[in-house]
Amino acid sequence: MGRTLGRVVAGVVGLVLLVLVALLVSWVWPPSAAQQRALAALQAPHDLPGSNAYVTLATLEMQAPLVHRQAQVDEHTRRFQAWYDDSYAPGFIRGDAESEAGVPPPLPVDGAARTPTADPALCGFRDAATCLERVRRAPEAVAAALATRATLLSRMDELAAHGHYRSPLVQAPPGPWPVLGPLAVPLGAHALAHVQGDSARALAGLCRDAGSGRMLMAHGDNLLATMMGIAMLRANAELFAAVLAELPADAPLPSGCATAFAPLSADEAVVCNGMRGEFAMQQRFALLMDRKIEAGPRSGRLLYNGRKTLARQAEALAWPCLPAARQAVAEDRRVPLPSLPAAAWWQPQCLTNAIGCILSEIAGPAYTGYLYREQDAAAQLRLLQAVLWMRGQALQDAEAVSAHLRELPAGLRSAHRPITLSADGTALETPAYARQGQVLRMPLPLAASSP
Repeated sequence: MGRTLGRVVAGVVGLVLLVLVALLVSWVWPPSAAQQRALAALQAPHDLPGSNAYVTLATLEMQAPLVHRQAQVDEHTRRFQAWYDDSYAPGFIRGDAESEAGVPPPLPVDGAARTPTADPALCGFRDAATCLERVRRAPEAVAAALATRATLLSRMDELAAHGHYRSPLVQAPPGPWPVLGPLAVPLGAHALAHVQGDSARALAGLCRDAGSGRMLMAHGDNLLATMMGIAMLRANAELFAAVLAELPADAPLPSGCATAFAPLSADEAVVCNGMRGEFAMQQRFALLMDRKIEAGPRSGRLLYNGRKTLARQAEALAWPCLPAARQAVAEDRRVPLPSLPAAAWWQPQCLTNAIGCILSEIAGPAYTGYLYREQDAAAQLRLLQAVLWMRGQALQDAEAVSAHLRELPAGLRSAHRPITLSADGTALETPAYARQGQVLRMPLPLAASSP
């Protein structure tokens, strides 16, 4: 009996020791080589060109001089940081951040917590290709709608002077974003200018705003700015091509168009800066979670580890920043999705971080489509460059267009999705990556597409 009891006790002690060793090994388990590369890519120092567009975007429709708007932004930044330090972070740690008694964050800089409704008379980013038709149907309604947005329209030159976008607010989930939807409003103004006969002004405005979209896309510090920049660049490119298609082949182009619509470099055509912004938010959240765990029961420390969670999340976020993705973008190949190891509670990296592994498993797939949208923006500019190159050629019919497509300059060719003539002979096309099975289009000059 005594020997049996001794064996049982020895077995229990051995099992406890085995569990403790496993937990210790899990606790000190280092990031994998892939995770270390991902962390290095996301945390690498990087310079942003030019001046910051944040004040302009945060006060896009505020009727005040720049010095007053800058002061408003500085004060809002101070109040938001104070609110975050005094309310959100402690509330999150205590578990009452979402309670009705919680103090709400400061209102946006313009003093109104609202999302402006889109005017149905104006064009949006998604219908830029048909914007001219919309404006021609109701030019008076478009003019009336634009008259109420005069301040915004006057700010577009100021926006174009900036080189990057970086928010001064703490990178945290409750951070208020500037309302960027109104950046589509100028599309209606450009289309109306063309319809009323001032095509030169329309083209100049489209090239200016495409440059601003390109800036947000390539040099924004968060995914929202990156995606809005893509939408803005593509919409202005589409409307630019639609206007150009109705003009004589020898119509002069504004000087800024060459820069705004130049082919995207591999560094521009990845969402790396946006992913860095996402990772900064994940870092802030992990810090709060660690503090929350520290303030709670000790058993919670066996369920969450911020360091391990960030390493897993970095692996899901960093793939656009890695050399393989840049090489694929440079070759116009559809970037392969990262193959992340599945999380299992018994794995060393998850044994003491079950919550973190579950969170990273849920969040990872949400980021897979962003790079394809940027690759499609690059392809759309390639289509537009092909249209511009075609303007200098003799294009009597579809056969001549097809012949010239075979002679495109090397920088406009792609072995993975070549440019082709549409079935109706009115546009150039190339396959889309973000929405497989669909095509990207740019209209040809009417003289070239006529039978």
